[in-house]
Amino acid sequence: MKKYFFLTIVLSTLFLSACGKKEPVKEVSPTPIPREMSLTEDQKPQISLTPRQDGHQLTLVISKIPSTFSHVEYEVIYSAVDGGLEIEKGVSGNVEAKEIVNGSFERKILLGTESCTNGCKYKYDEGVVGGTVILTLNTVDNQVASMESNFKLNQVKNKGFVVTFDDQ
Repeated sequence: MKKYFFLTIVLSTLFLSACGKKEPVKEVSPTPIPREMSLTEDQKPQISLTPRQDGHQLTLVISKIPSTFSHVEYEVIYSAVDGGLEIEKGVSGNVEAKEIVNGSFERKILLGTESCTNGCKYKYDEGVVGGTVILTLNTVDNQVASMESNFKLNQVKNKGFVVTFDDQ
């Protein structure tokens, strides 16, 4: 009899514990897909790349950014030679509206790697002759505009390096 009494208590406990108040299932809403928008020529930001004298660093300046854009993503992709092989490399970043001053922002782009654990050491990429700058501009209401420009990095005798753009 004790056996059945104990078994009844255990089974009723298990049964009643499953009948408790259940929390409602939360619905997951998908992230809205950004709407692609196109830019007219006068809406496009201006891209400038200025090489350091030795050609191992570029100063990226994006100016004339329309105030409708709240966030800018940039990517600089270039080819370099490493061990006799041509390798595609790149640098990317994000810029929030608070970092855009008077419609412009500036970033230093190192063509190589930097290690600063025990004093800074640099390994510069060799054989860089050009690449592509890709901009993705985002609005507050989830619209996106993209643009890209190809550039060439040329060494000018006794003057260092200059950058020219294919479309400018």
